[in-house]
Amino acid sequence: MVNINNKLLDLRVCAGQESDFSDVEKVNTPQACDKWQPVAHDHLVKDFREAIDNTPNLTIEQEHHTLHRYGQRYFGLFQVSGISRKHGDEVGTIFGLRNSHDKSSRAMICAGDAPFVCTNMIFNNEIVLGRKHTKNIFADLAGLLGRAIGQLQESWVTSEARIDSYKSTEIDDRIAHDLIVRGFRNGACSKTQVTDIVNQWHAPQHEDFEGRDLWSLSNAFTNIYRGNLTNTAKRSSSLHSVLDTYANSRKVKPQAEMVLNAS
Repeated sequence: MVNINNKLLDLRVCAGQESDFSDVEKVNTPQACDKWQPVAHDHLVKDFREAIDNTPNLTIEQEHHTLHRYGQRYFGLFQVSGISRKHGDEVGTIFGLRNSHDKSSRAMICAGDAPFVCTNMIFNNEIVLGRKHTKNIFADLAGLLGRAIGQLQESWVTSEARIDSYKSTEIDDRIAHDLIVRGFRNGACSKTQVTDIVNQWHAPQHEDFEGRDLWSLSNAFTNIYRGNLTNTAKRSSSLHSVLDTYANSRKVKPQAEMVLNAS
C-alpha cells in the first residue's frame, strides 16, 4: 500500500519477474555484433541515477525493477521527488526505463503520474529518449538521459493543466459510457477490459474518484491498467487523445457568442 506520510507509492505493479537491482546487475549482456551494440541493463540504470543526481533538487525516492524473457528485457520504475507540482499532494512523479537484449526495443525513458491514494499509473509522455543499440550509444547515453529529464520536467506544466481540466469537466453516466467506447476504439483499453472500466466508473475502488468528472473516469481506466506497464505508456497516450478532445470541446464558446465577440 501507499505510505501517505512519506509520500511513497507502491511501485510493485509491473508484469514480469520482480527483481532486486543485484539481480539486474547479474544479467549477462550479449556480445556486440555488426552495428548492434547492446547496453547492459544496470549500465542504463546507473546512467539514469547519475543524471538525476546531476539535476538540481531531484532525488530518487524508490526504485522497482522487473526482468522479462529470462533477463533479455528490463523495465524499471523510479519515483522522483523535487519537481514542483501543483498537484504534488495528490500525484507522485514516476520515471520509467526500458531496455532489451533481444532487439525488441530501444533504450527508452518515459514519465508519468501515480495518485498517492492507489497504485494507478498513467504515463503523460511518449518516450522522449529512444536510442538504438548502435555504435557510440555509450558516448551518447548520458547526455541523452540528461536532456530527456530536462524535457520531462518542462512537460509537467501540461500534466498539471490536464489534471485541472479533467477535474473541472463533469460528465454523466451516458457520456462516461460513450467515452469508454471511444477509448476502446482508440486503443486505450482492450475489449476484455471495457466491462471492468465501466464497473470502476460506477463503483470506484477509492473514494477520491467518486466525483463524476473526467479525472475519475481516467482513473477508472488506469486502475485496470495495473499489472501491465509495458503497454501503459501507449494506452495512456490513446486515453489522453480521447479525454483531451472531449475536455477541449466543452470549452469552445457557442457560435452565437463567438460572432457577438467578433463584431
